[in-house]
Amino acid sequence: MSLINVVSVELQKYEQALPQWKDALSTCVGRVSTALKDQESIHCVPVGGRPFSGRIESAVLGDIILAKLMATANHFQRSLLTEKPTLPVPVLLFIQLSGSNRFDQLGRSATLHPGDWCLIDTLYPFDSWSLGAGVEVLVLALGRPADAELLGLLEQGIARRWDGRTGMSRVLQCTVLEMFGQMNRLVLSSRTSLDRAVTEMVWAALREQIETPAALGHQQRQCARIKRYIETQLDDAELSVNVIAHACGMSVRSIHRAFASDPAGSVSNYIWLRRLSHCAATLRDPGQAQRPITEVCFSWGFKSTSHFSRLFKERFGVPPREYRPPA
Repeated sequence: MSLINVVSVELQKYEQALPQWKDALSTCVGRVSTALKDQESIHCVPVGGRPFSGRIESAVLGDIILAKLMATANHFQRSLLTEKPTLPVPVLLFIQLSGSNRFDQLGRSATLHPGDWCLIDTLYPFDSWSLGAGVEVLVLALGRPADAELLGLLEQGIARRWDGRTGMSRVLQCTVLEMFGQMNRLVLSSRTSLDRAVTEMVWAALREQIETPAALGHQQRQCARIKRYIETQLDDAELSVNVIAHACGMSVRSIHRAFASDPAGSVSNYIWLRRLSHCAATLRDPGQAQRPITEVCFSWGFKSTSHFSRLFKERFGVPPREYRPPA
């Protein structure tokens, strides 16, 4: 049985707001109950004049929430309406998986590309923009610290882009990605232990970034460019390193070198992970419940159903047919 809760919002027509998406984010990520919603102000509007599509896959991990957000272009604003809130005021860790997001808070601005991460403190107003189609981000909602040293780190670190490709940031990113993929295999005691461990990782990664900031190098920029191309070609079963190299005007060796420090480990593994992610999202979509699993796997570039099923179970802990929500 899947422990991941899924909420989908599809709007072909809308006025000037997205109330369903606003409420889904407040409940699934912020863990705000209906009785406390009058303590916050949220506005969410689509961008670009196109139909809106949003999806949240969330799971509780001890005292923290881990969620994957996928959405078309939109602008989200959130602030508190009271100086002494009784609703949760978590710190939100965003890890960019695909596309781009921009976050504004306390006069700072951070634009994230795949592999980047940032922190937002929900005690203060903030804005976020999902830029373009196919935006996907992992969100970790953890308790706001009471420790003075950690609050000092948070004050320095909010709404800043941090590189997730090296050091403790890479360890954190890999751990959170694996946690989400293995959620259905984790027993209660393991989830509670990971809660504490990941929270400590977040502050260790932020401390390391503040003390030894790393500039985005040429290799990392190349990797981000390659990922943008891959995202547009995932449904092509013939996608390969050679095809990518030709399309990006790079050598095969340069492609492999660009992914040398990526959390996925290799460009091929990154492609399979992205395809699996899209397949999983399709299988959890109630609107596509009647779609055959074979058709789903072929539509995202898999050539073999047995290969797809094996990789899917390794990644998510259950076979594709069990990942679908009950009818």
